[in-house]
Parts: sequence; C-alpha cells; structure tokens
Amino acid sequence: MSNRHFGQILEQWEEQRQQKREHVTVPVAVAKKDLERLQALAEVYDQPVESIMTDLIHAALAEVESSIPYVPGSKVIRVEDGEPCYEDEGKMPDYLDARHRAAHPEN
Repeated sequence: MSNRHFGQILEQWEEQRQQKREHVTVPVAVAKKDLERLQALAEVYDQPVESIMTDLIHAALAEVESSIPYVPGSKVIRVEDGEPCYEDEGKMPDYLDARHRAAHPEN
C-alpha cells in the first residue's frame, strides 16, 4: 500500500472525526411507520439508524432552506449588472436571523 493510500485513509478518518464533533444528540419522536422505514433503510444500506436519520434531516433542511421563497420588497439594496436588487420581504431574512441566534445564543 502506498503512502497515497494511507493519506486518503487519514483524510477520511479526520473528516469522520470532525463530523462527530459537529453532531449533537437530541431526543426526537417519530411515528412508528417512519421508524419502520428508517430501520428498513438502515438494514438495506448497512448503516446505523442514527446515521440514516442524520443524513435525511440534513438533506431535508437543505431542501426546505432552498425552497423559502424570495419576496421582493420596494427597497433597492444594491445594483448588480445595472439591475436593482430588492430587499427580501419574505421569510428568509427572519430565518437567517433565527439561524444566527441559534448558532450564537450568547449574542
């Protein structure tokens, strides 16, 4: 095995270590049918149920976040390529503020 292979293994271990440090455990209630589905996915893909849940929650949140609609307001906040960009009067600014507060509860 070459040093390159060992380097790849070490990178993978470091990535996994970082991911574990970024994870927190929270209690969550799921419907019995959903638990059955999670267990089936875990069995089929040979993964712990917790990993399946983590990946699904991450994907769902990314999808929801990208689906929050932009609602143009009346105030121009900048001009790009000669076109005005209007402030967002939808839920995204509130969401970003709430997300910032969740990430920095001491502020």
